Amino acid sequence: MARFLHLSDLHVVAEGTTSSGVLDTRSVLSSTIDHIIEMLPGLSPIDAVLVSGDISDDGTQCSYEFARVQLDRLGLPIFSVPGNHDKRSIFREVFCDFMTLPKSGSINWEAEIAGTQVIGLDTLVEGSGSGTVDENGLALLTSTLAHSNKSPTVVLMHHPPFLTGIKFMDAIGLTNIGAMTAALATEDRSLIVLAGHVHGVHHCQLSGHPVVTAPSICSAFALNRQPDAFVGFFESPTGFAVLDTGAGYHWSAVPTSYFGGPHAF
Repeated sequence: MARFLHLSDLHVVAEGTTSSGVLDTRSVLSSTIDHIIEMLPGLSPIDAVLVSGDISDDGTQCSYEFARVQLDRLGLPIFSVPGNHDKRSIFREVFCDFMTLPKSGSINWEAEIAGTQVIGLDTLVEGSGSGTVDENGLALLTSTLAHSNKSPTVVLMHHPPFLTGIKFMDAIGLTNIGAMTAALATEDRSLIVLAGHVHGVHHCQLSGHPVVTAPSICSAFALNRQPDAFVGFFESPTGFAVLDTGAGYHWSAVPTSYFGGPHAF
C-alpha cells in the first residue's frame, strides 16, 4: 500500500501580482504548506506528493520556482502533470527530477511508487482551456496496464474524465472521455483516477473505476447546475486530499479554509 498527498490547482503567479485580480496565491500556497506540515505527523508515512496540474496561473518561470520551493518544504518526492494554465517547457525544467519525462511533446509518464503503479497523463491543449489525452498518452496508459502486474494503480490527470454539470467548467472539460472509458474498460485491478481542474470534490466512476477530483489549493467553484448559474469563484472551501492505495482505496479530502467570495470572472 502507498499513501499520497493529492494537491491540485495551485495557480501560483509572479511576485507582486494576483490570480484573477484577487487571489494572492503565493501566500495561500505558503500557508497551506505550513498547514500540511503541521498535519504530517498524523498522516505519515507519506510516500509522495501527486499534483494534478495548474501549478502556475500565468506560466512565468518565477511562479514555478516559487511553487517548487514551497512543495520541497514537505520533504517528499513530487510527481505532477500539467494543467490548462501550465507551460510545458518550464514545467518540464522545474519538475523533471522525480519523473522520467519525454524530452519533447506531451508530458506523459509512469512510475512505481511503494508498490503502486502511477500513470501521469498530460491533458494540456495549449491555447485552450479544454483538455485531451492525446495518442501518446492513451498508448502509454494501455501499454502500462497491459504489461504491468496487477498492483494498485493511480492515473493522475488534470481534466476529469466526466462532466460535473457546472456549465462553464464542462465547456472546458476533457474532450475525449470516451477514449478514456474504453482504455479502462477491461481492467479488473484496483485503479483510481485522480484529477483537478474543477476546484471542488466530485466523485464518479469510469468503466467501474472510481474517479475523484481534489479541492483546489486556492479557490472553489460552486456546484450550480442551472443554465444561468454564477460564473466565477469563491475563496473557499479549499484544501487537499490524502490517498491510501491497496486492495481498494481510501481518499480523504482535507479542508484548509472556509471563507471569502463570491468573485465574478
